[in-house]
Amino acid sequence: MMKNILMFLVLIMGTHPILAQDKTVTGTVTDANDGMPLPGVNVLVQGSTTGTQSDFDGNYTIEASTGDILIFSYIGMKSQNVTVGANSTINLGMQEDASELDEVVVTALGIKRQKKSLTYATQGVDTKSIDEARPQQDLVNSLQGKVAGLSIQTSGNGVSGSSKVVLRGNRSIAGSSQALYVVDGVPLGGDISNLSPDDIASINVLKGANAAALYGARANNGAIIVTTKTGTSDVTTIDFSSTLTADTGRIMYDYQNEYGQGSGGLFNNASTGSWGPRMDGSSVANWSPSPDINSATPYTAQPNNVTDFMQTGFNMANNVSIRSGNDKNRTFFGYTNENRKGIVAGNELKRHNVTLKIDNKLFNDKLELSAKANYIRTETDNILETGESFANPWRHAYRLPRNIRTSDAEVFEYLALDGSTKQNYWKPKDNGGANPYWTTNRNLNNSINNRVIGYASLKYNILDNLSLMVRTAVDNSTTFREDIDYNDTYVLADNGNYETRNSIDLEWNSDFLLSYDKQINDDFNFNINFGGNSRMAEDKFVSTNNKGLNAPNIFAISNALNLASEQDYNKKKVNSLYTFGQVGYKDALFLDLTYRSDWSSTLPVDNNRFDYYSAGLSTVISDLVKLPEVISYLKLRGSYAEVGNDTDPYKIFRTASSVAGGFIQLDPALPNTNLKPERTQSLEFGVDARFLDNRLGIDLTYYKSNSIDQLFPVSVDPAFGFSTRFVNGGDIQNKGVEAILTGTPIQTNDFSWNVSVNFSKNESEVLRLSGGLETLILDAGNPFFRQFELEIGEPWGNMYSRGFERDDQNRVIVNADGTPSVTDGKSVLIGNYNPDWLGGISNSFRYKNLSLSFLIDIRQGGVIGSLTNAILASDGALDVTTIGRDGTLVFGDNVFGDLEVVKADGTPNDIQTNAETFWASIGGRNAPVGEAFVEDASNIRMREITLGYSLPSSLIDKTPFRNIKLTLVGRNLFFFSNSASVDPEVIVDPTLTSADGYESFSPPSTRSLGLNLKFGF
Repeated sequence: MMKNILMFLVLIMGTHPILAQDKTVTGTVTDANDGMPLPGVNVLVQGSTTGTQSDFDGNYTIEASTGDILIFSYIGMKSQNVTVGANSTINLGMQEDASELDEVVVTALGIKRQKKSLTYATQGVDTKSIDEARPQQDLVNSLQGKVAGLSIQTSGNGVSGSSKVVLRGNRSIAGSSQALYVVDGVPLGGDISNLSPDDIASINVLKGANAAALYGARANNGAIIVTTKTGTSDVTTIDFSSTLTADTGRIMYDYQNEYGQGSGGLFNNASTGSWGPRMDGSSVANWSPSPDINSATPYTAQPNNVTDFMQTGFNMANNVSIRSGNDKNRTFFGYTNENRKGIVAGNELKRHNVTLKIDNKLFNDKLELSAKANYIRTETDNILETGESFANPWRHAYRLPRNIRTSDAEVFEYLALDGSTKQNYWKPKDNGGANPYWTTNRNLNNSINNRVIGYASLKYNILDNLSLMVRTAVDNSTTFREDIDYNDTYVLADNGNYETRNSIDLEWNSDFLLSYDKQINDDFNFNINFGGNSRMAEDKFVSTNNKGLNAPNIFAISNALNLASEQDYNKKKVNSLYTFGQVGYKDALFLDLTYRSDWSSTLPVDNNRFDYYSAGLSTVISDLVKLPEVISYLKLRGSYAEVGNDTDPYKIFRTASSVAGGFIQLDPALPNTNLKPERTQSLEFGVDARFLDNRLGIDLTYYKSNSIDQLFPVSVDPAFGFSTRFVNGGDIQNKGVEAILTGTPIQTNDFSWNVSVNFSKNESEVLRLSGGLETLILDAGNPFFRQFELEIGEPWGNMYSRGFERDDQNRVIVNADGTPSVTDGKSVLIGNYNPDWLGGISNSFRYKNLSLSFLIDIRQGGVIGSLTNAILASDGALDVTTIGRDGTLVFGDNVFGDLEVVKADGTPNDIQTNAETFWASIGGRNAPVGEAFVEDASNIRMREITLGYSLPSSLIDKTPFRNIKLTLVGRNLFFFSNSASVDPEVIVDPTLTSADGYESFSPPSTRSLGLNLKFGF
């Protein structure tokens, strides 16, 4: 008996190690939304200190026992617990936590902060799809519709167009209201238009002066913080991505197709207008001046002749990125090649973008070395001219008479009897006219830009909580451009021309930052920082202009008919010191303080220093008191900031320039030696709340800012020898609200639906100008359609133009000939460009490995004036001009029927006139009645769609691939509604303060549709 018991105990003791034996558990952790691997996921055996992290492929290995519970946790994902069973492989798809409260965001100076500790408004942008649905023209366009309070307008330059980005309304009278761009903690001298979307790790928008005060003067309009990708530890990955999209244009003008070339109802083959007889298919004289083209042509409608001018554009982008490293060294390499072909023939772009980023830890992690070099080479053919430029091809394409056949217009040149090559156009030597195909084939330009963005940074960890960082960074851009105009380019270059321009733009920033963090006790902690920055900005250019060619179409400086040259140089230095810190209580109450001083070389010595500061307080109420269960999170915040600004170089001295003949010409602007810094004062309050176990969230912000003591020129009496003088003045106020609503209506293992809605409303007001000045015209040099005025007591953005004369009952007065009575000058307020509100609605759906997302972009209110419509109406090209061609047009009846129109005696108008006379009286180029051609700028558009499928791991486990994903992508696909006959977001020149609300021969709005393929090893 005893022997049996002993044998049983031996068996039990012998088998126990087998039952409890540790084993190696392996697996892959992925994002359940798209199947992509998740690096850096924490895996912990519950109740022990045993843990690990997933590598960059999402793979992990951990020692555990059967029955142990593994805890998987990752920022932005819901933590999950999995019990170890008999299987040694555990693969896991982690679900997003849309309301992750401990989210870390990148803020000013590249500092990472918990989002809940921020005392000001900031908004992160999901960058998962920006390398798939690649934005047209400019990387920043990927933010359209996604950020509350952000307005983006694009230019009409084609494949290389730039964008105007404004946060919380315009505020700077003579300077820029655009946001500052910061990449990897370093402010850029330029924008981010040529950065590769494939290199972007995160984008965070600091919306106002409160958030961006540490960046100084240039950030009083907010800042867009971009962080690029870095290497990884203990793994090497290679990823490829390829995107191909096709672009098609949408012409929204309502053309007529009944009447062709001529005037007064009579055919004229040399006419630029379409006021001829009704097109009946008869044979008419050929319009071509070529001696070899004289056959008759059919007089028939050509409804597609404008559309035919467009081609399908293509964008091809290929990227390879390599990430590698270990605990001490990390390396990232990226190369992107882009080829773009615009919807106008010859408008093309080729770009090479190379990035190398290295992060090292040395001397037992005491010293951290980081360096980055980004080289971007962009070659652009035939950058499109915009607006009223006679070199703008759309100016001529839109004005094609309605009977001109595409096949005829495409023969854009001919050989004259004297052997010279001439432009084939229906009205030779016309002032403002040209064959659009001549413009695209014989008015050429080429631009080569080389840009280097780089930095080197050293951080020394003096103690565990004390560190010193020193860094230097450069943004250097060199551009060479040449412009070629062939002989017989009307007005611009009758004898042909050749121009060159070489320019260099350099910004060099060097800074240091001493940081100290201290956890005082369980409740209190603080950090304090002291730093400084030295910034040097320099730009210069040299240009030549042949002013005609001696020998026809030989494009060289040595062939100049009357060579002219120009050069310019600007340099500016700003030195800064700053300090900032935060005190935290129970990780729930935070006080932020910042202070900065700048010394600028562009201000008088006695006034060249300006100080600014900010203070903010945030309280996470839900961490301090117990709230009802329905409230998952509640945070209140408030902040105040005051920032300064300087001006451009050489405003405190009178400058001079040399002109032809050896003469010196003084600047007509009177300098001001008593200039003071410009200042912006900003107040902001906000609340961030989450409900229903974080399934529903809302972030609300109220702000008010005043930009005072602005620096701008005002007109003076020329009798004093000056035309303008530079002054301090102005108080532009912006106030508004922003709201961001997020929700997860459905969340299961296989299916999820996330939605985000943003809304913003900004109200601006001009409170003060300069000493007794009631009105300031910002674009006095614009002689045609409208002028942009600032008026005390009125909002920013009022546009004035010629308008209809009215009586004391506000009725429009008609002349004796039936045409409207029109004001002498631009004295009629035709509207304000600013929208009443902006909004965006984004939805993302996931079903297993299939994902769908789309973004709807909304603009409500504001107006846009169209010079294009004014000219096309005068040309007789629009459908509305078919009314009353027989002399039965009655103003206020069959046209402009919404107006009450009376004769001089006050009786209703019944005077008949003909359409050609009527539209010539209010349209055209030189003196259009802007009131007649202003349109509502409201629109709702489908901004972005992506539909993607990730191959499941079961299909690729035995292949060399780590992941494969195919995505159908589309941008700007269609309008749900658009009140205007143009795309209101395309403006003449994004660099101009007064460009808003004005359209002049803008290119068609384009839609993109294509495919993106990603795969990694």
